[in-house]
Amino acid sequence: MKRIKVLQLISSGGYYGAENMLLNLCSSQEKAGCENSLLLFYNVHVPNVEFYERARRSGISVRMVHCKGKADWRAVRQIEEYIQEDSVDVVHTHGYKADLYGFLAAWRSDKPVVATCHNWLGGTAALGIYNHLDRVALRKFDALAAVSDEVAQRLVDSGVPEEKIKTIANGIDVQAFENGEPLSLLRAGGNKVIGMVARLDLQKGFEYLLRAVRELCNIFYGLKVVIVGDGPDRAAIENMVAELGLQSNVVLAGQQSKMPGVYAAMDIFVLPSLNEGLPMTILEAMAASRPVIATRVGAIPNVISYGENGLLVNPKDVDGLRDALASLLSNPDRCRQMGEKAHAWVRQNFTAEVMALKYRQMYEEVLGSEVIALPPQLHDHADINVRRA
Repeated sequence: MKRIKVLQLISSGGYYGAENMLLNLCSSQEKAGCENSLLLFYNVHVPNVEFYERARRSGISVRMVHCKGKADWRAVRQIEEYIQEDSVDVVHTHGYKADLYGFLAAWRSDKPVVATCHNWLGGTAALGIYNHLDRVALRKFDALAAVSDEVAQRLVDSGVPEEKIKTIANGIDVQAFENGEPLSLLRAGGNKVIGMVARLDLQKGFEYLLRAVRELCNIFYGLKVVIVGDGPDRAAIENMVAELGLQSNVVLAGQQSKMPGVYAAMDIFVLPSLNEGLPMTILEAMAASRPVIATRVGAIPNVISYGENGLLVNPKDVDGLRDALASLLSNPDRCRQMGEKAHAWVRQNFTAEVMALKYRQMYEEVLGSEVIALPPQLHDHADINVRRA
């Protein structure tokens, strides 16, 4: 099997879903015959090296490209230099900034370029011209991977040729989450723990979770909500906690490194997002045998089978979320059964090994190489695309 050298390019503001997926991909592609080098933008105005440090500790070849703004031609030239230095075969980008810079560098270096579109929202007003440029650039990419069929449809609606798009579900290292020891810090003082792992961004639905929990605290003594993660809306979430009088029930635990122990400390995992692609945190919680309550957005309804491995509610539905939480909090046996089914589903369908092989196939297609066949034991579930909701 010919080895394929891939330059992975991302602009990271922390360690969130896209970074998690990319770290899993880089760690698992060695067996798929891919040699990855990771290149991160270093924004001098908003420096963040968390992902860099995690990748380095994982043994992944990682470097920084300095970028002094949103239009820095020197950064393009630096990426070109790395492409030549590493004899890169394919450039693989993640996120609009990486898409734009990576496309220019790959085009000038005469190398194929592919992108993974995570929770791709298109031309939101907040990013304006950059999203417009991203849409234009993505139409010229050699291939695109969408983490869900919903994201794939958004790309088609934005003018990307459908034949360039593949749905490749995120994958995780399931074994890493199977036997986590609960972090005592997260369980301290809580009879029942509802957990959430997410970027502290209001679109993740924090408002609706907190409003639902306020009513439950009067019913379930010692109920605790642990929120793991960081992000731009931390202050707004802290204000909500104070306004609802939940200071003794809600813990904002910040970023945590021992994620198997984080999930093991939870009785129930919840993610009430307003929009999503395919959240890595849901897959991790399922791998840790936690029952999941989430909203009917993105690819989530195709991962959560209602009443089997989790529960689904509508976005912004405080009453529905409250009732779903209450039904599991009052029935530990149902929680355990759902968690077991969740674990079995993820182990069958969403491993990092399957994800790595499907990306290898994408690279081969854009290089014009003979596409490898998936091993027979993986073929059935490796071709499971996340169905359109």
